[in-house]
Formats: sequence, C-alpha cells, structure tokens
Amino acid sequence: MKAVIPCAKKKEALFPFSETKPTALMPVMGKPIIEHLMESLRETGVDEFYIVTNHLEESFREKFGEDSRVNIVHQEKLSGTASAIEECGDLEEEFFVVNGDVITSQEDLENLKTKFDNTSSKVSMLAAGEDKPEKFGVLSITNDQVTDLEEKPEEPENSLVNTGIYLFKPEITDIIDSMDSEEKYLTDAVKRFVEEEAATFELIENYWVDIGTPKRLLKADSVKREFEINGENIAESAEVDQSTEIIGNVHIGEKSVVKAGAVLEGDVYIGEGVEVEPNTHIKNSTVCDSSVVSSSSVKTSLLFEDSILDPSTVIERTITGEESDVRGGTVIRESFIGARSYVEMNNSIRGVKFVPDARTDLNEISK
Repeated sequence: MKAVIPCAKKKEALFPFSETKPTALMPVMGKPIIEHLMESLRETGVDEFYIVTNHLEESFREKFGEDSRVNIVHQEKLSGTASAIEECGDLEEEFFVVNGDVITSQEDLENLKTKFDNTSSKVSMLAAGEDKPEKFGVLSITNDQVTDLEEKPEEPENSLVNTGIYLFKPEITDIIDSMDSEEKYLTDAVKRFVEEEAATFELIENYWVDIGTPKRLLKADSVKREFEINGENIAESAEVDQSTEIIGNVHIGEKSVVKAGAVLEGDVYIGEGVEVEPNTHIKNSTVCDSSVVSSSSVKTSLLFEDSILDPSTVIERTITGEESDVRGGTVIRESFIGARSYVEMNNSIRGVKFVPDARTDLNEISK
C-alpha cells in the first residue's frame, strides 16, 4: 500500500520556525511530525511513501534520500492539494493521503483502514469535532455516509470536520485528471464521490491536531506526550541519578544524562544525548536531542534540538528553535524563539517572536 504526504507549502503562520524547517520536519515529542506519521502508516500496511515537497525541499532529500521506500516528489506550482497527488504519477492501488502538518494516532489510522476495507466506498476519511469548524471542511452525514462536504462555511451546520486524512480507491486520480481548473483541490474531487454516495467516514477516537501556528505546535507536542508516554521509559545507555524525582510519565533517550536533584514532572520527553544538569525542573515539556538544560525551570515548553539553557533560566509556554542559546537569569514566557537565537543574561521576555539568528543585545526582535 502507498501513502501520499503533501508537504510542499510554507506555512507563514508558523513563523519563525517555518524559516528554517518545513512544517513536517518540526519536532513533536522529540521527532519530526512526518516520522510519527510514517511509523504509524507502516504499521497500518503502507510500504511506499510519496512525500510531495517544495519549501525547503533539500531538507527532505537529506533525511529520506537514501530510503528506497520513500519518493521525494517536487511540486513546482502550489496549485492545490489535488495537484500534489497528480505529481505522484500512477497510483494504481488504494492509497492514503495524510497532510504532513497533522498528528494522529496509529489506532485512528487503523480504524480508518478497517472502515474502508469493510465498505464499498471509494473514499473514507477521518472526521473530528472542532471548536471552530468554520476553519475546516464541514461534513454532513447520515449513518456512516458522508452526504455533503462544505469547505470553510461561514455558518457551519455542525462541528464535525474533515481532518484531511483519507483512504482512496485509485479512481480518484481519474477525477483529478478531469478537473479543468488551474487550482485543483482535493475536497472538490472528494465531493464527486460524495455525490455518488461512495464516501464514508470514521470518527477520531484518540487525537488529531492540525498544526498551523506555534501554539498548535505546542498543543500537538502536549497531546502526543499525554497519549504516547506511559510510565518510565528510560534507555539503557541513559544515566539518571538516583536522587532524580520522577512524578508522572517520562521518556529518556539514549546517552542522555539526568543529574542529581532534577525533577521531572507530568509528561516529559527527553531526547537522545541530552544533558539535564543538577536541580533542573522540567514539567510537561519536550527537550529534543543534544540539548543542555542547566539548573533551570522548563514548563509546558518545547525545546528543539541543540538548545542550551544556562543556569537560573525560566522557560514557560515557549518554543525555542534549534541551536538557540539562552543565557542565565533569563525568564521567557509565551514566546517563540527562532533558530540559532542568542538571548543575553537577565532578560525578561513575554509574548514575542524572535527571527532566526536573533541577538537580544542588538534588538533583532520581530513581531
């Protein structure tokens, strides 16, 4: 079975992180979003992937270029989600389509496949309840059947939305080929199946997060940790001091070191090669690979790889981009720090976004 993962578009609303990483390669619970998707899809029966790229395409080639199971497909004109499928050539068997900017559980993908396999529909889609359905495609349903799909209605008739996660029969490619508009959207093609009474849905049971802003990236990381970390999962090569206090669920990766007096509280993910220095408090957060946290407090935050927090730093509801360096005595709340930023000592920062390579002493702060 095959899967198409559209990743071509740059999401401006994910600034500053979209300047240095495509959305699908941003970390959630320590790994790129797309890796979580691919692992779950493999368990569901997928053995070949088409990753459709444009923005920062070389990042995908560097990561997956040696994998014979992965095809990197260039989409020159960003002319709609259906056009992404068109770029993949002949898809002669049933296939998944999962956007590269979402997270969902393996169980939900398996439930979708079960629904698809046990009906005569030509498309099955995952559906979820949403607080703001007007931002999505809203489904009308009767029993298991999708009877209408309205994209971003001003006054939604209900809160049930299309997650953009599909299983298709290959006939969808014929519909896409027959579309004569310059911009081809997948929802328009799906409506044809809806009109034929050949579209079904499966409700999300566990989780689904559409990642369109830094706040949604934080939410995705939180949801993933809550559902996926159970108990204490500590790698054999990790070194955890016996005085470390673990209150909740924790993952500690290979060759990471947690020193005396550290407190890990709630749902905590520590990646590989991380150094957690003495008397550090980490609560409900992710610290990605090769980062160093020195006698600091990290709460409800996400530290990309190679981040450095000096002693007496406080980070709350914040994301730091890769290779960021926050000097001692600084307090950062509700902020998004671009890659390779340098934050001088004893700063107090709240509610800002830093451009990549920012230097607080030079006042290179954006938005």
